[in-house]
Amino acid sequence: MPLNLEDVICRFKLLAAATVYDVLDKMGYPNQALSAEIQPLARGFRLAGPAFTVCGTSTAAYDGTRGSAMSYAMFRSIQSGEVIVFDTGGHKIGGPWGANTGANAKARGAAGIVLDGGTRDARDLIDLCFPTYCRFLTPVLAHGRFQVEGFNVPISVSGQVQERVRVNPGDFVLGDDDGVVIIPQPLLEEVLKYSEAATVAEAQIREALEAGEDREEVDRRIDRWALLKGRRS
Repeated sequence: MPLNLEDVICRFKLLAAATVYDVLDKMGYPNQALSAEIQPLARGFRLAGPAFTVCGTSTAAYDGTRGSAMSYAMFRSIQSGEVIVFDTGGHKIGGPWGANTGANAKARGAAGIVLDGGTRDARDLIDLCFPTYCRFLTPVLAHGRFQVEGFNVPISVSGQVQERVRVNPGDFVLGDDDGVVIIPQPLLEEVLKYSEAATVAEAQIREALEAGEDREEVDRRIDRWALLKGRRS
């Protein structure tokens, strides 16, 4: 039976990005963590949902004309529950995101955004309670200096283990205070199952350690990867 997306989102929200990354790593997919430079604007922000991918690039010369058909079409295409993942093509001058774009995306039902680039209006985005992860903050307007080139296409964003992480539309995005992990859509059900089992085991380990048990004995007695070891690759 296909997984229900709302149920999947709710279940992933209970999991730590670190645990999910460990599962992916154990499964042979170590290159699924985004760069540690991509951080939440506020502690406590969480992301969980399918990726809505966007790519863009710096303009060759400043162009102050208002908006672009591609950008407007991009916002109209966002579906409820999606997490925007934005490859800015290395743009380092302006912030392609801000309070107005955040308000627009939230009204469309977006669950948050991951920017491999910068944003403006940090306080407004925090007050909007729109989970925003980015590389840097800037007061500089990106309009006229940056343009959206496409959306719902395969992209790559800065990675932590390797230089780039591929993100396809519909891949699952999980973010918390530790950073962001990308779960390839074909692996979603397996990763969810193993991550939930590992979370239960980790809680048991922590309880035993807090009770003063010897760490080596605890690690020998409680195997957080027991279920995963039975997986067929």
